[in-house]
Amino acid sequence: MLLRLVTATAVGLALVAGAGAASAQTRIAVGEQSGGTLDASSPRLQDGSYYQCWVVEPNGQPITIDLMSGFFDTFLVVGTGRDCGDGMTTVAADDDSGNNTNSQVSGTFTQPRLLIRANAFNAGEGGNYWIKVTAGLPEVEERLGSMDALPEVVSEWRTDAYVCAGAYRAMGDVMPNVRRYGNVGTIDYAARDRQVSGRVSAAEQGMIDFTSSNFVLIALGGFIDDKPQQVSEYLTTVANCDRAHGFTPVTRFR
Repeated sequence: MLLRLVTATAVGLALVAGAGAASAQTRIAVGEQSGGTLDASSPRLQDGSYYQCWVVEPNGQPITIDLMSGFFDTFLVVGTGRDCGDGMTTVAADDDSGNNTNSQVSGTFTQPRLLIRANAFNAGEGGNYWIKVTAGLPEVEERLGSMDALPEVVSEWRTDAYVCAGAYRAMGDVMPNVRRYGNVGTIDYAARDRQVSGRVSAAEQGMIDFTSSNFVLIALGGFIDDKPQQVSEYLTTVANCDRAHGFTPVTRFR
């Protein structure tokens, strides 16, 4: 499954040591996930594309790195060197192996310290993105149920206000695909978004769009890759949010 939310503030920033200008590097541990934003303030490669630099220490174990965004076509490069710029030595790279326009690289790397370039495939593209490093190689997910009879799943998403606001906001993009399930098509999710967003602290307001983008990836990825469990996970989260925040819940959709 895709991301479980961890705020980027949990990750420390460190500047690369050495002479000359170098891009900032963010450390991420195996088992962590975080996010960032590519914009005009981000460093650029010679082709004009924005990037940010992450560092991981795999400790000899097999790992999988996922780079995901609902805002731009991702391009993931793993390598070594002083920083993640054009001079980085590439060990592995990927464009679209992570479903849709998301990227994924996996393997057992002998290097004790790896640079991860979170990059936009096209010059000038940007927006929010997620990055996740997990132990082990990706498993082939079993197709559970069908789109006509969604499987019953347990959602691991919490029902914090910013998570639920993101789930409701995602409906603007996924409604054409999910309106046939239960009473989904009759609910004004924009109104629920506005109400729940008002309960979100100022410090967490910026996380709403992150979670919304993530839910869009989960739900639409389920339809694109024929994984009904992902659609069920999203709708289960919506139903849990409805109950937690005092709304009439979405009816049984399986």
